Amino acid sequence: MIVEMIPLAIGAIIVAAMLLEIKTGRIPNWLTLLPFVLFAVLLGVAEDRTPLYWQMALAAGVFLFGIVMFAIGGSGAGAVKLMTGVALFVPVSKAGYAALVFLLVFFVSSFIFVQLRKAFGSEDSSWHLMAKQVLPLSFSIGVAGLAGMFLL
Repeated sequence: MIVEMIPLAIGAIIVAAMLLEIKTGRIPNWLTLLPFVLFAVLLGVAEDRTPLYWQMALAAGVFLFGIVMFAIGGSGAGAVKLMTGVALFVPVSKAGYAALVFLLVFFVSSFIFVQLRKAFGSEDSSWHLMAKQVLPLSFSIGVAGLAGMFLL
């Protein structure tokens, strides 16, 4: 029963990460650790671990991509950890589609966030998105992860 609830918990973690990054500009470490803990639980109770090993390989590839992005200044460490944790739960068969969703959402949301900041933003806003010239990568990661887990 509890194992079936893990994807819903991951969905809640993703939404919380998106909101926290938009509000504060940070994704807390404890929040990015939760997908790994839940995956370890899933790994411990699964009868057939073979698909989970493929998920781990996918997450390792996503982590390497994220580290490169972090090294060149394209993302923050929290986004890399969140992206890797979410990759543990997106089925390998849907990973390519989730990557396309990520790119599409990134470009569309970047335009929308910039327009929102121009229209309503100010340096003294309590929302990090409205006060700074940043793009919350967790939004694209979250939408792609949710789409990969529940829609695609």
